[in-house]
Amino acid sequence: MELPLFLKKIEILSDLPDEDIALIAENAHPIDFPTGGVIIRRGELGRFLWAVYEGEVEVLRTEDDGSLKTVATLERGQIFGEMALLTGEPAVLDVVAAQASIIIRIPREIVSGILARNPRTLVKFTRLVTRRLLRNQQDDARKLLKNVHRENEDPYDLNFSSVTDPLKILTVNCGSSSLKYTLFDTTQSEPVIEGLIEKIGSGDATHVLRMPDGKKEIPVRDVLAVEQAFDVMVSTITDQAYTGMSDLSDIKAVGHRVVHGGAQFSSSVKVDAEVLSSIRKLIPLAPLHNPFNLKGIERMQELVFGAPQVAVFDTSFHVNMPEQASTYALPFAVSEEEQIRRYGFHGTSHKFVALSTATHLKRPVSELKMISCHLGSGASVCAIDHGRSVDTSMGMTPLEGLIMGTRPGDLDSGVILHLMRHRNMNAEDLDRMLNKKSGLLGISGTSNDMRTLLQAAEAGDFRCERAINAFCYRVRKYIGAYCAAMGGLDALIFTGGIGENAAEIRARICRGMEALGILVYDEVNAKMRSRRGQITDISEPGAKIRILVIPADEEKMIARETIHALGRTRSKEDLKKLRSRPITISVSARHVHLTAKHFEMLFGAGRTMTPRSDLSQSGQFAAAETVNLIGPKGRIDRVRILGPARKESQVEISRTDQFQLGIEVPVRDSGDTEGTPGITLEGDAGTADLEKGVICAKRHIHISPEEALNLGLRDRDVVRVIVKGVRELIFGDVLVRVSPNYRLDMHLDTDEANAARITTGAIGYIESIQHRNYM
Repeated sequence: MELPLFLKKIEILSDLPDEDIALIAENAHPIDFPTGGVIIRRGELGRFLWAVYEGEVEVLRTEDDGSLKTVATLERGQIFGEMALLTGEPAVLDVVAAQASIIIRIPREIVSGILARNPRTLVKFTRLVTRRLLRNQQDDARKLLKNVHRENEDPYDLNFSSVTDPLKILTVNCGSSSLKYTLFDTTQSEPVIEGLIEKIGSGDATHVLRMPDGKKEIPVRDVLAVEQAFDVMVSTITDQAYTGMSDLSDIKAVGHRVVHGGAQFSSSVKVDAEVLSSIRKLIPLAPLHNPFNLKGIERMQELVFGAPQVAVFDTSFHVNMPEQASTYALPFAVSEEEQIRRYGFHGTSHKFVALSTATHLKRPVSELKMISCHLGSGASVCAIDHGRSVDTSMGMTPLEGLIMGTRPGDLDSGVILHLMRHRNMNAEDLDRMLNKKSGLLGISGTSNDMRTLLQAAEAGDFRCERAINAFCYRVRKYIGAYCAAMGGLDALIFTGGIGENAAEIRARICRGMEALGILVYDEVNAKMRSRRGQITDISEPGAKIRILVIPADEEKMIARETIHALGRTRSKEDLKKLRSRPITISVSARHVHLTAKHFEMLFGAGRTMTPRSDLSQSGQFAAAETVNLIGPKGRIDRVRILGPARKESQVEISRTDQFQLGIEVPVRDSGDTEGTPGITLEGDAGTADLEKGVICAKRHIHISPEEALNLGLRDRDVVRVIVKGVRELIFGDVLVRVSPNYRLDMHLDTDEANAARITTGAIGYIESIQHRNYM
């Protein structure tokens, strides 16, 4: 097969130099497909560029009646799958071999790198994807894309479907007296091996091994230090009888659980000297965990030299919860100086079950309201709206929230003062009592194990019964509060040792919440048995709120986060290019987008918007007309309308504005208005009552397809931006929006800009990619 010659004849690649053609050929993979063979299945995420080498393929659309319609036929030399480079979103059409065919599969990362250094080829690709983007903006295409989530078996990559070449990934959770590790092979659904070395240094250490064919417990009493535990782990992993490996060179990446990432890390990151330094600085916030997490990273850097290490933080999922949820009512200066805020924990578990729920329900995570109950020796509840943690029961430390095995959860802070004054308890005494002697153990006086308490309560032990009742009441109270905070609920999730295995506890927690729509199917709940990878729906048939039991799998999530962190990692050359491209900052004042219908209601039949001045984005303008916003508390007059007319009306205001109007508004992407508050608009000729549509717009970057392809960005990437102003600031969670109608600029709302003393015209630079919507 003369692959370089074939590639050179493809029109869109014809301008590439020979060395880039050779690079594509080296990484391309020819695949034989029989007649009728599926090349791309509807719902499959786009990860490759494809070229027809031999034969013929058909592009098929599924009609409403289930029939298939051919919308295109492709022959030798034609390409498809080009949107993988710009979005990676699920395919809305099937691509099948019309006859026996050979198709060339090219990894998108190879093509992306080549485009960035070949301007003429970049222009060709830009024209191609621009046509597709304009097509995708039409209503029928949007509908297809929304529905296609139901077709994808692994939309959030929980089964490593983004990995095309097999990888072995090791996850490590290093504690003060324990070492937990799991070896994954991305071609297998189950871990290759799992190990837990406990009671290190006690003289009674044990090594529990779990393999697909069984479990084994081995005494390792001579393991007196964590370093020795790592030696045991290495000897186990390199035992071919267990793993088929004779050394550690097959391990291509290591993912580490790190308990505390503070407010700095909102996603998992590849470890470098700067990351290690940051974790070390956060030790005061997690003195019992971060030092040992660091030790694990440093030891693995020595053992698997050259393999990338990734830090996966318990706190990352909660970093961007709303300020009203993360703020403690202490003197502001004290909180700032001591980094006191709600951080939350169990984030890896809460995120895993949220994505698992969306996959199970075949709905985008971005349209679900969920409550995740991680119930075990440590326990927490998390409110998840649009895939984001909006509140969680654990606080600055894991002591707050639910009653746990040996921790009290919520506690009147006056109790601490009382104990200090009347029992002469010092910080060490209180630490020991709150972390080791309270919770279920403290109330029952018997055990911190829910199984033991249930048996004792059955036998008439009233203190054990009190512990169980208090535990369930606390969980139920949080569920009710979070239902109210989110304004509804789609799914209630139970996970963790108690959540997965204690049917009686689940039933007790849900009892009395029928008025909220939480209805347990008692027979299914009582009979179900937890199995890894198996989700059980224990809600009544037809119930609006689904109650799901999902086995926790934090190790698998750490492996997944490791893959994604490395997928976002850029070369030094790429980063230099990103960080050298200036982005003009625009400050967005409050404004309104209107449908033609609403505009006529406000200004008179037959009226259209009068352009007053052009905006930075092509085709958009500020209209001469303004409206008044009328809320429950107050009003804001003369708010500018931006044109042209839209398909849905939307009002974008700042946090200061929402206080003046008397409404609570979520931070959302433009156009994402489901579940948002409404408002009354007043114009010259009438009023219009919006049922929804008021948002605080998420900070975002507008960018054209050509610029995005050149910088290696994709639509809906989330990035960190350094802004050079009076003082240098980093803005995280900046959404990238790609459209043929955009030119490069970044939008901040008025409050953010004022707080940072930034004015329109300031310059920013993309520092890194935080999150990719599709890997």
